[in-house]
Amino acid sequence: MLNPAKSGVLVALLAFPLVADAMVIMDMEVTCPVGGERFEAGMALSGTQFGQNLDRRPLGPIASPWPLAKCPGNGFVIYKEEFSPAELEALASYVESAAYQQLQETESTYYVAADLMRRLDESPSLIAHALLKATWQVEKDSRYRVYAEEALAAFEGLLQEPNSGLTMEERHSYQQIAGELERRLGRFDAALTRFHALAADPGIVGTDLERIVRQEIRLIEAGDSTTQAVDSAAAGER
Repeated sequence: MLNPAKSGVLVALLAFPLVADAMVIMDMEVTCPVGGERFEAGMALSGTQFGQNLDRRPLGPIASPWPLAKCPGNGFVIYKEEFSPAELEALASYVESAAYQQLQETESTYYVAADLMRRLDESPSLIAHALLKATWQVEKDSRYRVYAEEALAAFEGLLQEPNSGLTMEERHSYQQIAGELERRLGRFDAALTRFHALAADPGIVGTDLERIVRQEIRLIEAGDSTTQAVDSAAAGER
């Protein structure tokens, strides 16, 4: 949710919330950081997660991914609460360019957000997660393969960077995400090699992640590249 105290983005409540189970969406007035256009956007305020897919997409009465406000005039995607004056200056001319305008017209908001993040040299982890969320937006779309390949490359880049500063837990998590993207792309041999190596890591033995990895291996051995929820046993549910 945008924070007007930090970003200078004007937010005013315009309507009563629309409630679907535990998900709350409210119409809000937003001021575009680039250009100052004011517009209304449906913003998710809360939701309840009852599970998740193997690609980490939350399941249940919850917006997944969390919606990003997009300025209707110039297509600027407001992906964070605060932009510095220097960042806005750096983005202003790009947002007006033909290249950006074509991108924002054809691609999902999180994919566009990842493009803006690259322009500002945001952290590789932030970009990788934006691309992952972009795949959720186009799960049943012809764009899925392109987005998944870019997300996979981003997570691979993080895993291969010797000075990434990843914790062991993050490294395990990103290996699972990369393997899941490989499975969804039908790259079964690469995914199976990755998951066998991860399953043999003493750091995940006996954990929920080990159970998820075992589920991934079963799916690969069955030649299954479809969207799958985490098994309740793998998620640690009883």
